[in-house]
Amino acid sequence: MSRLTPYSAVSADPFADVFQAFLRPLRQRADGESPRMDLDVTEDGDKYVLKAELPGVDKKDISVQIDGATVMISANKEQRSEVKEEGKVLRRERYWGQIERSVTLASPIDASAAKAACENGVLVLTLPKMAGSQGKTLRIE
Repeated sequence: MSRLTPYSAVSADPFADVFQAFLRPLRQRADGESPRMDLDVTEDGDKYVLKAELPGVDKKDISVQIDGATVMISANKEQRSEVKEEGKVLRRERYWGQIERSVTLASPIDASAAKAACENGVLVLTLPKMAGSQGKTLRIE
């Protein structure tokens, strides 16, 4: 469904639509954004270390796939928020869905030697570089 509204030059307030469109993302989820996955990627000699924040996600709901130099992380996440006043529920918000992130690194990964650990909502991937995958400088003839 499109959220576009036609511009009318004869509108009483021609800028009202512009300001409403600008503020719409702030109004949609004022209590927080939809779930996301923040990543840190570091290179340590012959390996990469990738850390992904996945608070509230059980490790059985996380999947990691390695294809060459590309690492794909996906997780099923359920998020709940509830506001109560004197025993009766006034508002209940829930989110359930899949979060995915994909990162392409400079060197191919040795998938057979890669390791994953998840503790306190942080997924840590140790990704050794494929042997012989160091860059090469070509001499121009």
